[in-house]
This record gives sequence, structure tokens and C-alpha cells, in this order.
Amino acid sequence: MRKSLVLEVMLYLGMVFSFSGIQEAAPTTTENVYIPIIAKGLKYSFWESVRLGAEEAARDLGIKITFEGPQEEAQTQQQLDMLNIALSRSPQAVILSAVDSRAVTPYLEEAQAKGIPVIGFDSGVDSPIVRTTVATDNYGAGELAAEKMVELLDKKGKVAIIIQDATSQVATNRRDGFIDTITQQYPSMDVVAVGYGEGDAKKSSEIAKDIFKNHPDLKGIFGGNQGSAEGIAKALRELNKEGEITAIGFDSGNILTEAIRDGIIVGAVSQNPKEIGYKAVETAFKAYRGETLPAFIDTGYVWYDKSNIDNPEIKEFLYK
Repeated sequence: MRKSLVLEVMLYLGMVFSFSGIQEAAPTTTENVYIPIIAKGLKYSFWESVRLGAEEAARDLGIKITFEGPQEEAQTQQQLDMLNIALSRSPQAVILSAVDSRAVTPYLEEAQAKGIPVIGFDSGVDSPIVRTTVATDNYGAGELAAEKMVELLDKKGKVAIIIQDATSQVATNRRDGFIDTITQQYPSMDVVAVGYGEGDAKKSSEIAKDIFKNHPDLKGIFGGNQGSAEGIAKALRELNKEGEITAIGFDSGNILTEAIRDGIIVGAVSQNPKEIGYKAVETAFKAYRGETLPAFIDTGYVWYDKSNIDNPEIKEFLYK
């Protein structure tokens, strides 16, 4: 249990009690606080780690949460239906990682009208209604992936990127951070292809194969999330191109970490999903209490490869 957080809750409850004589008495427990969490998808182990962090925070705070999302990250309507149901239950706050940051706008407006604060997590939501976003600095993470690619290719050559979609901020920020760094700073390098695999390893593998076929002189490729990176590793294995193309991944999971240990993927940028889940719940509770929040809460990221994958400071960023 995080003692500082528990102390905050105790102090808050003490304040509520101390003012009970001059305003309507408020409950001295948090048992009736309910905060639904709606993720972009549940398919990959990244989301399981986020859920574990969220549940830990809920236990520390003594509040109720639910954690749900579509199985696939491209299922916009299914997520919108979940958000609609969540709002109908009059929660104290909502935590949302939007599949399509624009499609959720009417639901955010409904939440605002009902006085329900909305916290973005993992993927930002393109709306001023959202109080804050708890996430990785995805643009910065994309920049880091680009810098590693540049270093590995000695500042020259053609590269490509496969990312999950062109609608969520998490994907577009990583994509833009990677592409902007290379195109604006390294004139001897070219980004020759951008593929969108919906975060699905099988689809990403087929896209990677097409890129390899269309660009036989390709030197490097970046997979911008777990499914994209797993798909690239799959394509490299099936085409026997291990070691021919420098591949960089994102996130973690057994398939990706084993590909790094085997030398198929050189390394990856990883987030801290458990911290994202914990901080999202902690922040939503603060929003419910009416606290002032920063515009963005960065939960960090690291680069890992064969040389440091087993280091203790890296392990908290990795998951199965």
C-alpha cells in the first residue's frame, strides 16, 4: 500500500468531518465512490498490467472500479456503447482510453453536463472536457525510438513504421515523434512506408511482409505497439530475414522480449503500464474531490535491449 496516498484519503475524510457542522454531512468513507475504467482494448498483456495497477489503487483508496474495453483496439462502436452504459450509472468519475478520440465527444459532453469528471489514460482524448491525461509521453517515446534507429543505422538508410491506427492520440503521437525526428534531423534517412495494423500481430505481420517486398533496400522498421512489434518479429522469422533488417519494438510481453533475447528485435521502448493504471485511478479520485490537476501526468518510459533487459530498474517496465 502506498502510505502517502492512504494518508491523503485520511486527511480528506478528516476535513469532511470537521466541516460537517456548517454544511450537509458527507459520508466519512469512500465505499460509495464508483469509477468505471474503459480501455481501448483488452487483447494484449499490456492492459492486464494496467488493470492490476488500477485495482491496487482502488484497494488503497477503498473505492469501487470496473475495468472493461473491447477485445480489439479498433472496435469504436463497442467502446462507445460501454461508455454510454457507464455514464448511465452516474459514476463519480470516468477513466477513458479512447479508440477514436473524436467519436467520444458527445459522451464527454454528456459527462460534463452531469458534472462527472473524465480522466484520459494511455491514449489522450481530443477534447478540453477531459481534466487531464495519465500516460506515457508518446511523442517523446517515438523520438527515442527514432534516435535508437538512427544510432543503429549510422544515420543513413530507408526505414518504415507500423503503428496501430491513425485515430488515437497514443498512436499518432508515437508515429509523429518517430517520423518527425528522422525527416527533420537526418537528411540521409527516409521514412518510406507507414502501415496501420490495428494493434493486431497477424495483420501487422502481413503489412510488414508487403513493406519488405515493396522496399527491398529497407534498413530498419519500427513497431509502435505490442501487436505491431510482434507482427514484425513474426514476418522476419517467416521470411528468414532475421538480422537483415534492424527492427525496434514498443511495449513488452513474452513474445517481444523473447524476440529481443533471440536478436530478431534489437530492442524496444517500454511504458510502465501498472503505473498508468494506478495513477489513473488516483487522479480520477482527486478529480472527484475537486482538486486542481496538471494538464498531463507522465508515467515514464525506458529503452531496453539484450544489455539491460534483466536489470532491476528495467523489470518494472516489463510484463508478460
